[in-house]
Amino acid sequence: MEQTDVTEFQVDLRAQEDNSSISRKTDIIFLAFLGVLLAGYWFYLSRMQAPLWDGAVYLMNARNWLAGTRLFEIYRPPLISWLIAGVWMFTGENWTFVKPLAAIFATGTAIILYLTLRDRKGGLFALGVTALTMLNAQVFFFSSQIMTETMSLFFAVATLYCVKSEKPTCWLLAGACIGLTFASRYPIAIQSAALAVVESYARRNWRMLTRAIAGAVPVVAAVVLIVFVKTGTFQTALPKDTNLTIFLSPYYLQNSITTWGWIFLLVPLAFVLRGTYSERYNYVFIAWFVLSMIFWSANATNEQLRFAIQFTPAVNFLALLPVASFVKKREPILRFLSRELIFIPKRHTF
Repeated sequence: MEQTDVTEFQVDLRAQEDNSSISRKTDIIFLAFLGVLLAGYWFYLSRMQAPLWDGAVYLMNARNWLAGTRLFEIYRPPLISWLIAGVWMFTGENWTFVKPLAAIFATGTAIILYLTLRDRKGGLFALGVTALTMLNAQVFFFSSQIMTETMSLFFAVATLYCVKSEKPTCWLLAGACIGLTFASRYPIAIQSAALAVVESYARRNWRMLTRAIAGAVPVVAAVVLIVFVKTGTFQTALPKDTNLTIFLSPYYLQNSITTWGWIFLLVPLAFVLRGTYSERYNYVFIAWFVLSMIFWSANATNEQLRFAIQFTPAVNFLALLPVASFVKKREPILRFLSRELIFIPKRHTF
């Protein structure tokens, strides 16, 4: 018996050493990936001659905040203009100094997303989800624009990181991240808030939710108050863009391959595998994807592929779940499907 125990201990030790070695290798690959990503951002930023219309509006709003004059468009979220104004206080009003702003937040998103997934899902899985997310055409393009897409993505992923933590302080920070998501792009705060709610439910830890609320309320209240004092009102969007309906548009499903690539075809498979639901860690990603698809599909008057950017990590997470499960099982694909498909009784195998 003692010899058996020693043997098992040695096997476990070798497995831990192998996992540690793989983790170190994936960390190195991830750092190399970050280098390539930064080089890509620099290439596109160095060739940008003028901002897009939305970017120009945020620049004009930043000037208005600095000058104390009326905002050019009052319904725009203020955080990006505040950051631009903060930079201009030291550099002068020159838009080239704020061109890398979105790229900085995108790089931060990659780091936080990788670190969030690495410890629980492994380095290779974390690297796959992160690479697919950051190389997504929509994500990459808007990472080189003066826009709110990658900024709000950063705070949504930061919220995910905080709610996955075991530290109560991080739960309070999750609330602050929800508030900053609101300040960076108003509707995306719904996604960030959902992450806190679902994770609290999955872990049966309502203290997490109360701390997140305690962190979010002051930030949201401050943003609303500051904007209201500045403009005399608080408007989150144009009236024509706020018409939600129960008749969901198929736009995002019809354009799913264009938006996320062929990897999206694995997402439906994830929803019919037992392993997707057997681990509570996955619940938040399921809810993130489903809620976001429903919300944006309910707004049939304003449909744009860039609206899918903030829940792209959830799409890639779900897409890679079947792949990771299959690799872990190490069995023929037919046997794997017979064991994992939810509509096949467990006792039936090929």
